[in-house]
Amino acid sequence: MANNLIHESRRLQFPLDTLVDALIELETKQGQWPPKATVVGASIDNSGTNDACVVLSIHRSEGGEVTERRYSLSKLAAAMVNYCLTMRVPIPRNSTKSIQFLDDGVALLLENTVILQTRHEALSTLPAGSVKPPAPPADDEEPSPDVSPEAPVAAENGSAVEGPPAGEPSAGAQATVENSAPEGSPTGDPKPSA
Repeated sequence: MANNLIHESRRLQFPLDTLVDALIELETKQGQWPPKATVVGASIDNSGTNDACVVLSIHRSEGGEVTERRYSLSKLAAAMVNYCLTMRVPIPRNSTKSIQFLDDGVALLLENTVILQTRHEALSTLPAGSVKPPAPPADDEEPSPDVSPEAPVAAENGSAVEGPPAGEPSAGAQATVENSAPEGSPTGDPKPSA
């Protein structure tokens, strides 16, 4: 049997504020974030002269100085994926991940293909609508010979009982036959017949 494919494409947009949180989260986990540091500025450097990156201006309380930290594409991708996992945003494990810079942030693009086993045979190459369903029988056609809606129904004692009129269901319809056997005989009680 053939396989079916489902293509998934998602775009997770990180505004600059969220991206700063993601970077702090990752660097804190890795033990690289300076203690008691405060972010006082953030920008996206996509000037084209260097590789695109995010620049954070960090103020350290103990020295009073402001320093810049530059984060490459690979560091941004790691921070964004880590942040999604920490915040329980689902990301397909086998998806292809790429980054796109926006005016006010960064987008994480996810592409994924899921392969599923098909439940049907290969589809025909005929154009849709080219196969016509069979025509219904015309009203003036003779009924088939084995169907006789008005045929009498034989009862147990040999007498005939009329069946239901044509087109009416026979469920629930009952016919009674008077028994001609003398009372006291094993078949002396009248019996309904279907």
